Amino acid sequence: MKRVVVIGGGLSGLAAARAVLDEADRRGEAVSATVLEAAPEPGGKIRSVRDEGFLCEQGPNGFLDNKPSTLALARRLGMEDRLLKSEDGARKRYVFAGGVLHPLPEDPMSFLASGILSIRGKLRLAAEFLLPQGDPDEDETVAAFVRRRLGDEVLDRLIDPMSAGIYAGDPGVMSLKSAFPRVAQLEQQFGGLLKGMLAMQKMARASGRAGPQGAGPGGVLWSFRDGTAELVQRLAESLADQEVRTGAEAVGLRKAGGGWVVEVAGGQAVAADAVVLATPAYAAARLVEALDDRAGDLLRAIPYVPAAVVCTGFRTGALPRPLDGFGFLIPASEKRQILGSLWSSSIFAHRAPDGSVLTTQIVGGARSPGLVGLGDDDLVGRVRGELGAILGIRAEPVFVHVARWDRAIPQYVVGHAERLAEIEGRVAALGRVFLAGNAYHGIGINDCTARAGELAPAVVDAVAGEGA
Repeated sequence: MKRVVVIGGGLSGLAAARAVLDEADRRGEAVSATVLEAAPEPGGKIRSVRDEGFLCEQGPNGFLDNKPSTLALARRLGMEDRLLKSEDGARKRYVFAGGVLHPLPEDPMSFLASGILSIRGKLRLAAEFLLPQGDPDEDETVAAFVRRRLGDEVLDRLIDPMSAGIYAGDPGVMSLKSAFPRVAQLEQQFGGLLKGMLAMQKMARASGRAGPQGAGPGGVLWSFRDGTAELVQRLAESLADQEVRTGAEAVGLRKAGGGWVVEVAGGQAVAADAVVLATPAYAAARLVEALDDRAGDLLRAIPYVPAAVVCTGFRTGALPRPLDGFGFLIPASEKRQILGSLWSSSIFAHRAPDGSVLTTQIVGGARSPGLVGLGDDDLVGRVRGELGAILGIRAEPVFVHVARWDRAIPQYVVGHAERLAEIEGRVAALGRVFLAGNAYHGIGINDCTARAGELAPAVVDAVAGEGA
């Protein structure tokens, strides 16, 4: 029997192991999987903490249904009855700008009617219809692209907070093509963003699809009744007849005949016919640098930003206003100490006890990395100050939970696509080594599960001798 060793037991690694085994079963190939996870439990940054009736997500809050891979995986795992769709009332999103919460516009016409932009900003936005198409070969920063097509005000009040909300990143260094590929595609396909959004709306109406069609990710947000951690827990359970080793840190990788030996801290070693590196890029760098120092350098060059997640629960009666939406994001120009706030109990049912609400605040990122290192009391105090200033919440929270990630989210900076092409070429040249994880082709849950499905045929080809 051929053995595939997956290094990293987060979502990417567990999903890759499951996909490889399923692909091998379909082909009638005898393949086993060993998953090595350095942490005491699998799951990576997907962690859902239930305490005092509140459910705090320390990592991603859910996944969109605009891509099929995660829903398909949940069904494959028999989790249909655990799926939880976001509440219809949570579709409304806000941006805090100029001291006011503005509903986020969803289509070109509502942009023009919104109070989030000045008259000058709206005129500059409307002028986008007349601008020429950009160079498709240029890897622009997000900021440069938005300034060129939409103007400084749209960058400040809309795109900067959106970049912080998704990547906790800085649009001044992020690659448009890699971080927001759909936006780049709209310009090239339709000649401009507004033209593309209007064309997509027309196509949606013609096909009977409802809802706004914009440059954003689209789709409806889903999770599970007990949080996103249910998915990784069920994946781990589905691998019960395989080997999932926690507290097992891979520290080396060396060739052994046509396969590999994975060195594990503590003197253990595992033989492998193929290896999937499903670790963060910096951890993958440590494993491959002895084999290809250039690959190690390129992997280590993928930056990460720190972030803290602060969950706060309040009694409903203490709120001066209803939390009637998804939450809000904040432009950097507002100089606040949080990136935004998710109104978790408004988004999903069962996130707070009856008579209570749960909000989740993100702190740090590229904008304020130093705040992540503050002590809990200081960090929570700053979050409370922002909730007081923005939402008028002055009450003491009845629930608080803080989680910190020193390297939370990989950043797709300018040059990412070129760097990734070289990384993948060099890793492929090692033979029977594959890359998974959110540092490469997308940071979301859907991206990780889709990548697992894409890798599986190549991995099985390799161990079956077809790709050796």
